[in-house]
Amino acid sequence: MRNQMFECEISRPDRLVTCFVVASDAQRASEIVLQNEIEINRETLNVRIERIDESLPASKRTGLDTLLTCGVIGLASYNDALGWLTHAVPAPKLHFYRIKEVDGDSYYIIAPTGDVAAEVYGKIGNFKNGDARLFRILDGFYGLKPDKMRGLLPLLEFGPIGQINWADERGWHLA
Repeated sequence: MRNQMFECEISRPDRLVTCFVVASDAQRASEIVLQNEIEINRETLNVRIERIDESLPASKRTGLDTLLTCGVIGLASYNDALGWLTHAVPAPKLHFYRIKEVDGDSYYIIAPTGDVAAEVYGKIGNFKNGDARLFRILDGFYGLKPDKMRGLLPLLEFGPIGQINWADERGWHLA
């Protein structure tokens, strides 16, 4: 059975959020979104669901066909380097990682697991063929000052998975 990809807009009292869901039909996508909202204890005013797998441009289809035929149902996000990935259900359980290279560079990544964070790092790092680097995967919250939290929690809620950067005027945002 082939699943479908849905874009879901969730109206909350304080803001509008968008997430993506892999499900067999719109009813199941709605159930997944509402189950997630209950799990994370969020008040939901309205949910709008639209099927998008048939209308996505070719540039945004990386990994989609495989995900829809072989992947699990649940929340999903798109990363330019990796394509479409699903999160854990019922709650996405995204984490904030810091990849610290031995030579001093750091990368901040949103991902469901350290393995996925390492894969994102492998795709975004400018490695030459045969190049190897030593790095550590650390909890991104370690040593983070409270004034550096702006924009982080919405990214951890629904993603997308990928590298994020800090800017004083914007807070955390996708790289």
